Amino acid sequence: MAQRFAERAVATLREQGVSAAPDDEAVGSVMIRVGGAGDGALVTLDRVGDGVRAACTCGRPGCAHAAAALALLGGAAPRPTGVPPVPAPRPTSIPAAARAGGERPDDAAIAERLRRLLDVLVEDGAAVGSERTDAALDDLVRFLYATDTYGLHRVLADLRREIGTARPSPDRLLRAVELLEATCQVLERRAAGRPIEPGVYELLVGRDRPLAELQTREDLTLLEVARNSARTPFGYRRAERFLVDLATGAHYAELVAVPIEADFPAGPHRYAGSVGPFPRRVRVELAAVEPGPSPQRIRLLQYHLEPEPHPDDLRRLASTAVRDVTALHAEFDALAERIGVAHPCFVLFAPARVVFLDGEATLVDAEDRVLPLARSVAPDTCAAADRFLARGRVELVVGHLLLLRRTLAFSPLALLTDSPRGERLLRLR
Repeated sequence: MAQRFAERAVATLREQGVSAAPDDEAVGSVMIRVGGAGDGALVTLDRVGDGVRAACTCGRPGCAHAAAALALLGGAAPRPTGVPPVPAPRPTSIPAAARAGGERPDDAAIAERLRRLLDVLVEDGAAVGSERTDAALDDLVRFLYATDTYGLHRVLADLRREIGTARPSPDRLLRAVELLEATCQVLERRAAGRPIEPGVYELLVGRDRPLAELQTREDLTLLEVARNSARTPFGYRRAERFLVDLATGAHYAELVAVPIEADFPAGPHRYAGSVGPFPRRVRVELAAVEPGPSPQRIRLLQYHLEPEPHPDDLRRLASTAVRDVTALHAEFDALAERIGVAHPCFVLFAPARVVFLDGEATLVDAEDRVLPLARSVAPDTCAAADRFLARGRVELVVGHLLLLRRTLAFSPLALLTDSPRGERLLRLR
């Protein structure tokens, strides 16, 4: 009989020089993933005082998953042969030999694979994870490797990262699945030749549009207010820089795919991005802007950097911020109606005050309407915001509105604070 999983795990740890602790007080919980495609689940054992609470994501007491966990912990005979083995962890990157060459597939082919993934997520459950889910997701990642489908890349990377965690967030999983369904519908409509709202395809699916399709802008004074950066499994790091037109208050975003793999192609229409440290005051002689919802994607073609923002710039920036939570709801609803799904909405918000409960900040407008921070989606960034919000007066916050469990929440990217050192923009990511 093959060596049991628990015995192999013990042997592996001992080979790494690990010795058992004198007691188990440091262990607060144990999570065991059991099964595969058809009946996978997570069995969780949490320390509660002197006792232990056991639960399984399948919701059935005394289930086969719990029995397998019991066997693993040495409380029964070896696991039943009817329970599939625990799958191997997903690789963190796609093998080079399996990668596509960056040539963009057509919409129908993308939609077919995306629909296959969505069907598996519905059948097997996104929160549980299964071998079929892993296979469908990795197949789509390979298929879209090094292409310019940036919108789809973002959601697939979020889903892939979330499924790979020990405790997947229901909010992040639900948001990813909803966005993937909306993206699939857009792909299917476009493949069938049906009309799509301008800019929606570029937002949800993504593509590098030729300069000839963009609108030119001249003589702009832009202030960079936030940045966001994330590594992707598609051969590049996604870098976003958010800018505000100081004359009109319009919002723009630079999207730059920064290569992290040697086989990542340049692409004929790929934007290389601008330069300069955060925050930047940018005098733009010539720019190209994509049509679509705010923040519109912008390419800075001719520009020069000016000194750090002046106090007048920051006051002008603060004057463009929304001050009413009701108005934020209206902006979020308008974007969702335009693209057909609840989508992160970039905003600048100037709260009337900030209240704290157990060290956690909540933003409040002048009518005492509250805007909570999106802690379940961005816990580290929200914790950083808590620390800065507690230090001094905040002029405005920069970030995205998210719909979490029917509640609008704010995921911060940057803050404009008024401290003894003067007003300054603080980047959180």
